[in-house]
Amino acid sequence: MKQGQEHNIRQEVYHLDFDLKAETFIAYLEEENKLNIALTDFFKRRFSKDITSIKESIDDDNVLDIQLSRRSFYNIFPERFFHTTYTSTSFVDTMVADYHSRLLEEEHTRKFFKPLETEFFLQRVAVEKAEDHTFKSMGSSELVDFLMNLWQIDRRIPKRMAAKILKTMPFMYKIAGNLPLLKAILENIIEEQITITHDFASMAFPNNNEPLLLGVNMATTGQPKTFLPKYIFTMTNISKPEKIVDYLPNGRITLAARFFLKHTLPFECDFEVDFTLAKPKRKFVMSDAVYAGRLGLSATI
Repeated sequence: MKQGQEHNIRQEVYHLDFDLKAETFIAYLEEENKLNIALTDFFKRRFSKDITSIKESIDDDNVLDIQLSRRSFYNIFPERFFHTTYTSTSFVDTMVADYHSRLLEEEHTRKFFKPLETEFFLQRVAVEKAEDHTFKSMGSSELVDFLMNLWQIDRRIPKRMAAKILKTMPFMYKIAGNLPLLKAILENIIEEQITITHDFASMAFPNNNEPLLLGVNMATTGQPKTFLPKYIFTMTNISKPEKIVDYLPNGRITLAARFFLKHTLPFECDFEVDFTLAKPKRKFVMSDAVYAGRLGLSATI
């Protein structure tokens, strides 16, 4: 391990705003890094992250000791499998000796199961690497074409945006209904800033020439608004106003946004995709040269 590298890794992990899964962290480390995985902090799981400690090994400077707040085999099996049953006693010396004996038994038990626990953990790391390789391959043109046909994605949607949407498909169960996460991912897909406003869906009144029948297609009174939620997604100050056709209802960017929202918002929700243009510059400069233009003669507002 290079000098200072362990400190940099620790700082990166500890300052994350989310709970980083240990398999993901290990999968992205370099191959030459030697690791010592210990499942020792299970009782900290309710108030700590998955990775509780990262430090250099005392015995070997080239090894990283990583402690996880997960259950080991020692925590899974009943206590009587590993410890001798002790009778209650009022002698302090006996209780202290029993306590040290139990600590020694726990240490031996953890050492016995450590190779098996490490092997199981490395198998999950291998699965994480395989999934990452699969996600990266989704950017290939052939696979995007195949999945667009499979998911019946509108061909007017740009392949670059379709590839991003396809990468989110395995995580739809986490994205659905989570507005902050949904907003962040949608902004990454269409590369525009989005604001979300909440409203209520309007009641649709059919316009036909059929006679109105009370209780069938007509009510004595009613409200145009319903109690069903409606979300308005507004692309604020679009970055490509010269391609405003792409932001119209049948434009490529709007179609990509609608397809993504259709699969992430709850079924009972209604939504609308809108956009705004940036305000024009208010500063009016005739010219840098004096008398280059005269208001009313060679320039108009």
